Amino acid sequence: MQHDNSRLFLLILLGMLTAFGPFVTDMYLPTLPSMAGFFATSSSMVQMGLTTSMIGLAVGQLFFGPLSDKYGRRPLLAAMALFLVSTVLCIAAHSIEQFVTMRFIQGVAASGGIVISRSVATDKFSGAELGRMLAVIGAINGVAPVTAPIIGGALTDRIGWQG
Repeated sequence: MQHDNSRLFLLILLGMLTAFGPFVTDMYLPTLPSMAGFFATSSSMVQMGLTTSMIGLAVGQLFFGPLSDKYGRRPLLAAMALFLVSTVLCIAAHSIEQFVTMRFIQGVAASGGIVISRSVATDKFSGAELGRMLAVIGAINGVAPVTAPIIGGALTDRIGWQG
């Protein structure tokens, strides 16, 4: 029973880490109009946050892959701490430039979860079991881009773009 619980926990954790990328890019899409008003800027400047987060996702993979190979899975803790800090700083941003910069850093940090979650899966599983784990992680990664804007829209209605 303990093995099944820890396997389920690991599956949920890895799925959540893999979903960081889609959530970083898609969750705030419904908030674009209200953010343009908040920052008193054009919608294209707000959309720059989306572009920079995607660039951050790409750039971060170049760093977190080798760091994970060299130092094990500990860089995941740094990535998650950086993600948390950059998210708080996105919420507290007073200008669109600060927001866009923090979105880049948020993308870099989210890439750590994406890269290292797959590394953890290959560390812990092999053969058919690894295939099943990667299939479930892939399914979660496929559902995340669909659910992220829905969740973002619900939070925007209740809390505002900071939600």
